[in-house]
This record gives sequence, structure tokens and C-alpha cells, in this order.
Amino acid sequence: MMTKVPTRFALATFAATLALSTAAFADDGGLYEKPLDPNSAFVRVIAPGATTASVQNSAFNQLEEGVSPYVAVAPGDIPVSSSFGEGSVKASAGKFYSVVVTKAGATTVVDDMTKNPSKATLSLYNLTEKAAIDLFVPQAGAEAVSDVDSGGSKSVALRAPLAVDLVVREGDKDLAKLDKVEFKRLAGVTIVVTGEGDQVDAVAVPSTIAR
Repeated sequence: MMTKVPTRFALATFAATLALSTAAFADDGGLYEKPLDPNSAFVRVIAPGATTASVQNSAFNQLEEGVSPYVAVAPGDIPVSSSFGEGSVKASAGKFYSVVVTKAGATTVVDDMTKNPSKATLSLYNLTEKAAIDLFVPQAGAEAVSDVDSGGSKSVALRAPLAVDLVVREGDKDLAKLDKVEFKRLAGVTIVVTGEGDQVDAVAVPSTIAR
């Protein structure tokens, strides 16, 4: 089972450098648009290449880049599936879970979603065989996330709103680029990196809760 590894990167200066004016993002919104039941757990499926997925009784037939919304569920053993296979997660109240479902099986990540009203959550998933990847921000000349192991994930909280370019790196080598990724307050962005060898792809998907 995978678990999120706490980030070691100090983001205070980085976030201050990248902060944009609130007026430019009048439509801020995301995960916490409505009050959440503190007794619920939140579960989603990440299945790169899949077009369908389900979490308990909720089905999604048009996945955006293989990432489903989180589904609010009662704590317990929650079944999940994608067009590649199925699995389950033992979910606890108040926690967010991503179940990565591939042809090789299912693994679970506990996501660290910020509840700070001035910040957004950036989550990076390394679904390649690269031993470690980083997420670099050219505008700041700094890494937002570093040393994410193969099969692993890390999450960080960024001051929002902002919009930045992001580059996936292996050491000093650029692997993939994402242009103008937008972060909204109390929302999140999920970045999933896939591929083999030097053929690496990255997608950025808003982290949402099914309503």
C-alpha cells in the first residue's frame, strides 16, 4: 500500500513569489464549495487510460484523463473499479483517498488536502518507473514537489489563486511540461505522470468532489 510521503520543501517564499491578484480569479471555487460532512470519507479512482470508473454506487462514464471526482462515502470498506480492474479501500472519516487502478492491480494513496482558505492542494503521482521525479516551477526557479518515488505520491499546499507553468523533471532532465496550470483557493489540482523510458506524459486535472 502506498502512503503519501510528507514534503520537505518550504513553500512560503515560493508561494509569495507566485501569488496573483484575487481579482483575476473571481470564479474561485472547488472542493469545499459546500460544507462537508465530517463523518464522511472521500474516495476517488485514478486509472490512466480508463474511460470509466466507479466508487461504491457512483459511476463515472467520461473520466477526465482517467481521474474521477472524490465521492463522499460512509467510513468502511469501499469498493472501487475502473475499466482495468477493481479494488477496495478501508476509508476513515474525514480523510481523502485515491485508489490507483491499473492492469497491474490497485493501490491506495492517502491524500493530504489543505483546508486553509487561502491555499490550494497540488498532488503529484509518479506512475512511471522513474526512481524519483520532481515538479519544477520555471517562474520561481524552484521545485514545488521533489523526490516522488516510482509508484508514489506527494501533496503540498500552495497559496492561491495563481496560474503557473510546471515542468516534470528527473534530476536536471525535463520530461514533460504543463502550461498555465490554475490553482484556486480551497481547491486542488492532481498531476499524474505516466509513460515508459523517455516517453513520459503528464496531465493536470482539477480535484473535485462529486455533488
